[in-house]
Amino acid sequence: MNFIIFHLENGSQVSCDLANLSRFLSPNCEIVRIIGDKHEAIGYVSHKTLVHFAVEWADYALQNYSKSQNPKVQNCIDLTRKWVQDQSSVSADQLKEAADAADAASDAANAAHYAADAASDAAHYAADAASDAAHYAAHYAAYAANAAANAAYNAADTAAGKSKNKLNEKSRQGNFILKFFEVE
Repeated sequence: MNFIIFHLENGSQVSCDLANLSRFLSPNCEIVRIIGDKHEAIGYVSHKTLVHFAVEWADYALQNYSKSQNPKVQNCIDLTRKWVQDQSSVSADQLKEAADAADAASDAANAAHYAADAASDAAHYAADAASDAAHYAAHYAAYAANAAANAAYNAADTAAGKSKNKLNEKSRQGNFILKFFEVE
């Protein structure tokens, strides 16, 4: 299965397969699936959607591949999920504090480290969007959401190294995206 990701902010596009779909997402992009000689629009990825993906992948990596559970990372994931559900339910200060704690907890070069990074980056983005006071909020939001997606992808990459089939683990993220957009 092949895809094209159109980055709406700069007009660029990237072709990829299912296993690399999550790697090339960014805020304000459109996912299109190539079926033979036809194109099918899958969906638009907003900042909020990208944070949702990143925090879910971070949680998956934390639950399935880390050697121990870290309450600070889990708290960051929980608060970010709460923000995704209702952006007024968590303050920017709460998100930043949780993100900083999760960032400080990322102390090992394994899936838990990348899960903590992904959760932290997603929460930092959410905090910035929640405060929305800074002139560069939109720029930082794009950066943090991209960083969250990259950290989550790295978590999957590290996790895949521990699984029997790296391609299956990366494809799991691609399938998660398709299910989110209700595409079979």
